[in-house]
Amino acid sequence: MSQHKVEVVPVRLQKHPNADALSVVEVFGFTACVRTADFQGVSLGAYIPPDSLVPADRPEFAFLAPKAKGGRARIKVARLRGVVSQGLLVPAKPGWAEGQDVADLLGVTHYDPPEPFSTGGEDEPPPEGNRPVYDVENWRRFRHLFRAGEPVLVTEKIHGANARYAFVDGRMRCGSHKNWKKEDPTGLNVWWKALKVAPAVEAFCRAHPEITVYAEVYGAVQDLKYGTKPGEVRVAAYDLLRGNAWVPAAEARALGEGLPWVPTLFEGPYDESSVDAFAEGPSTMPLANHLREGCVVKPLEERTDPEIGRVQLKIVGNAYLERA
Repeated sequence: MSQHKVEVVPVRLQKHPNADALSVVEVFGFTACVRTADFQGVSLGAYIPPDSLVPADRPEFAFLAPKAKGGRARIKVARLRGVVSQGLLVPAKPGWAEGQDVADLLGVTHYDPPEPFSTGGEDEPPPEGNRPVYDVENWRRFRHLFRAGEPVLVTEKIHGANARYAFVDGRMRCGSHKNWKKEDPTGLNVWWKALKVAPAVEAFCRAHPEITVYAEVYGAVQDLKYGTKPGEVRVAAYDLLRGNAWVPAAEARALGEGLPWVPTLFEGPYDESSVDAFAEGPSTMPLANHLREGCVVKPLEERTDPEIGRVQLKIVGNAYLERA
């Protein structure tokens, strides 16, 4: 399960190259631009990552009130006088300690994009077995978990809707990110609609009832369309779960040779200094004529870490976040 924290962090001001009134603070590999005057003599701050929702009626966030919807404003990446600011930093309150999670104290929650059209279909109870909600932590926060030179696979992160597919008790089951959906006879529910146009997914599930296919439904789902026509949806697989174990990347691609997979951007030794470059640039999906959302980095050999569980991390591109 993905973590969403607002952590208290040390504040070390660095001069902004293009603005005397601004400073830059590095936090977990992110950069945050702050008003220098607000942090004079301040040694600790609360870091609010992108894709957080903050209450605009609190004094710390009142300046965001004009952009708030329903009383809450979404924190995004912005470019301030030529420097990318990835999130928001506010001075810590007296008594707050470094490492403390103050999300609840500040009323900060995670932004979950609305589900796409006709997600409505009816929900149904989940099938038996382990088929967890799929979440991936942020590389900029947890990149220290990768080892230099470790063999990794970097794939394009597709902007769409999470899906889960499995053949259980003699019938296909279809899930969204958090729910399992009854089959929709209207053909409008995006997860079932995507399955109907990707027969290879159902064929694989029927042949491997012990495996759940995790995939992204894309097209008429979000604002990046990947060359699809109006109303058209497609599906791209990115992971296979066999029982309680994730199938290693190379084995998964071989086992699911006929599945429509997300594009591979890189396979080779891990290099922290350059891996984030794969989050930027045009999408490599066939027919796409726009930027990519980002990338996902995973070890070729599956492993876990006590800090986050399964080791695999996402990098959402700054170009994408600036326009989101």
